[in-house]
Amino acid sequence: MARMRRIQIVMEPELDDWLAREAELRRMSKSALIRECVRREADEKPFDNGLWRLVGMFPDAEPIENIDEFLYGPISEEAWPSSTRPSGSPKR
Repeated sequence: MARMRRIQIVMEPELDDWLAREAELRRMSKSALIRECVRREADEKPFDNGLWRLVGMFPDAEPIENIDEFLYGPISEEAWPSSTRPSGSPKR
């Protein structure tokens, strides 16, 4: 069995009563029933941080080739640290 973490939850008495009855019918602990329900919910709904909801929000937007240049404007080669200059760039 996987290592478990003890947690504490708060619920309405009616929900706790239902949980006790259902766990008894299934011959399992309330903890096991809660894990089963949470696992099923987690499997059905993968994690969503909301970023995918942005896809298609602006259908007429043009793709941007260089996001840094779009956001900050062109960067002169003098502003680049010497270790990141493309080969052939002047060394000042």
